[in-house]
Amino acid sequence: MHKALHYCLLWLLAGTCYGAQPTLTFCHEDQNAYPWVMTDGTGLNLELLNLVKQALELQVVYVAVPWKRCLSGMQQGLYDGAFAASFKTERLQMGHYPTDADGRPDASRRLHSSRYTLYRRVGSAVSWDGQHFSQVNGRVGSLSGFSIRDLLLAHGLEVDESSRDPLALLQMLVHGRVEAVALQTMRGDFVLQANPQLAQRVEKLPQLLEEKPYYLMLSNTLLMRDPDLAERIWAEVQHQRESPAYQAHVTAYLARP
Repeated sequence: MHKALHYCLLWLLAGTCYGAQPTLTFCHEDQNAYPWVMTDGTGLNLELLNLVKQALELQVVYVAVPWKRCLSGMQQGLYDGAFAASFKTERLQMGHYPTDADGRPDASRRLHSSRYTLYRRVGSAVSWDGQHFSQVNGRVGSLSGFSIRDLLLAHGLEVDESSRDPLALLQMLVHGRVEAVALQTMRGDFVLQANPQLAQRVEKLPQLLEEKPYYLMLSNTLLMRDPDLAERIWAEVQHQRESPAYQAHVTAYLARP
């Protein structure tokens, strides 16, 4: 009896006793990213992944770290997954995205889609018409490690990535340290709603900079250890994202003051 229990414990540690899974560790950014992940432990990505966790009977631990450290930690095998990551070619060495039959990122298995917008000082001539920037006579602020910098650099702009905090970035804008700021729209709007005096000095341009899907990336280590589990997780993300339970969470969360 004791020997059997001993072996079962050993198998449990190896994640094989009665099909038990080892605890997975997923990292995310340690700043408020409304409405997806918040520093108080709420957010729609967490709601969605908790539904996935329950459906697949997984043990998952969430770790909040700076975004660059989250991705590099996944690459080193410290974390089993990182969220929420948009697609960048150089991230393919860090881990895996869900992919379609042609090996391209499968947007149907995304966590969410997010939009980026350009913010400028009230009265500024900086503009973006959906194709071209004009009147940008200085640097454009972007959060450190965020993919929107690629679009800005492709248009020949100088990018300031010195901040990880969207509030600090918008304060840099009103103090003239940057000419404009590229932020995820819901995130930028959330900061401005929470800071009315700042909001009086900042305006959002109507044309979207970019809209893109965001994924739960999974580590090379997890894909090597259990590729079937990875596919089940991504499939469940898609299933739960469309579920009435998750849609109810979305409605309730966005209705909060």
